[in-house]
Parts: sequence; C-alpha cells; structure tokens
Amino acid sequence: MKTLYISDMDGTLLQNNGKMSEYTKEKLNDFYKKGIPFSVATARSMVSATPLLEGVHFAAPIVLMNGVFVYDTETKKAVKYHEIEHSALEKILDCFYEKNLHPFMFLYGDDYKLSIKYTEFDNEGMKEFYDMRVDMLEGRFTKTDDLTNIEKGQHPVYVNYYALPQYLDDVVEKLKSIPEIDFAYYKDSYSDDWLIEIYANTASKANGAREVAEIVGADRITAFGDNLNDLVMLGGADTAVAVENAVPKVKEIADVIIGTNTDDSVVKYIEEKENARG
Repeated sequence: MKTLYISDMDGTLLQNNGKMSEYTKEKLNDFYKKGIPFSVATARSMVSATPLLEGVHFAAPIVLMNGVFVYDTETKKAVKYHEIEHSALEKILDCFYEKNLHPFMFLYGDDYKLSIKYTEFDNEGMKEFYDMRVDMLEGRFTKTDDLTNIEKGQHPVYVNYYALPQYLDDVVEKLKSIPEIDFAYYKDSYSDDWLIEIYANTASKANGAREVAEIVGADRITAFGDNLNDLVMLGGADTAVAVENAVPKVKEIADVIIGTNTDDSVVKYIEEKENARG
C-alpha cells in the first residue's frame, strides 16, 4: 500500500524560528528521490510558504491556506482552488464590520497570482502581517474602500484576521451561522494573538489531503500536526501523528505522539516507517 505523508508546517515541520532545518530538507529530498509522496498542509499562502520550502522537491502537490489551494510547487500554479461565494463573502464581512473590525481578503487571479486587499489596520498584529508580506506580493497588496468591489478575473478565496481572542469571540459565533463557509480559529504560533481564517466549506486541510492522495495514487494518509487548525486533517487521516509540543486537543486525538518540532521528528518518523517496510 502507498502512503501519503502530509505535515503541517509551523510548530510541526518547521523549527521555532519558522524555518526548516537543513537536516529536514536533506531527508525530504531523499524521500523525493525514493518516490515517497510527501506534502505539507499549511495555513500559509504560496507567498509565505514557498520561500520556506526553497530547495526542497516534492513528489506531490502541497495544500495551502487550510485547503483552499492544492498547489504544484514546480509549475507554481494551483491544481485546484475553492472560491468563496459572493453572497457568503458579504455575510463574512458583516460579521467583522459589526464589531468595527477590518479583515484581510485574499483573491486568486486568472493570472495564477495571489493578491490581498484591506481597508485599514486595526492593531499591530494586522500591521505586522502586512509588513512581512508586502514586498513578497510585489504590488498585489492593495488598500481599498470596499472589499466587495472585486475586479473581473479575481476570485475571493480567504479572509483572515489577527487579534486577541476577546475581539474575535463574538465574530466566531456569528460566523457559525453562515452555512457556505468554514473557518479555523486558533492561537498564533509566534505571538499572543489568535488567528481566524475563513474559507469556502468545500476547503479544509482534510479535503486537501484527500485530493493530494488521489493525485499521487496513495491508499493511506499519515498526517502530522500541532495546532487546532490541524484537527480536521488529523481526524480524517488513517494515522494521526502529533508532535510532542502539540496543544492538548491535538494530542488527545492522535494515534501516535512523536518528538518535538525542534528535533526533526516528522522526517525521523517517516524514515523509520519506510525503513521498516523495506
């Protein structure tokens, strides 16, 4: 039987500095040479994820933005993406505007490029998100007066917001009443802020993993994670693996608990399993 190994990035595959160790890079490239299908499933976009994966080759597409994209790192194009319906987008934005909050909106263009629109920054976390990505987006991070005014050839796929939980709890409750969408809500790995990420209900890390497994012809999925946005993917996997530094809810549903993200535990586990198979 063929197994797809698929791992979250931050807090799982990456080190605490948000980068991949040279040891993990070397092992992942060994897996590629041996034809072992490995992928990542991350909340990151192609803009923030691909620089961290530079120098690593994949025998499978990767899953980005919590399942919004199944993405080919070689062609730099989406194999598949999930669009938010316009009526659902308006309902999403209303949930934020009622609390005087102003989210980021991500769009995927017919030119295969990602862009982000915003109206204003409400806090330092939102401004920091902008500062870290504005140069990478090369002019595709733009300010607007109306997020619902979308140009032809642009497709809304994702809405997010960073803040302390007291600012977002009411928004989360209102979002639960929108049937066309799903969302992840969890603590950021690198700050005290919590992050809410909203996407079409057809998108999830679990669906993305299944789509990748079908593409590579895998019979089984072994998934790795550490945070709340990994729960659905881990729950849908044949083998759910939590790193030692995972939050308690992730450990509770895991079939296996391995070492920490700082010990290259994901690639060590895969290597051990593949060696045992002969």
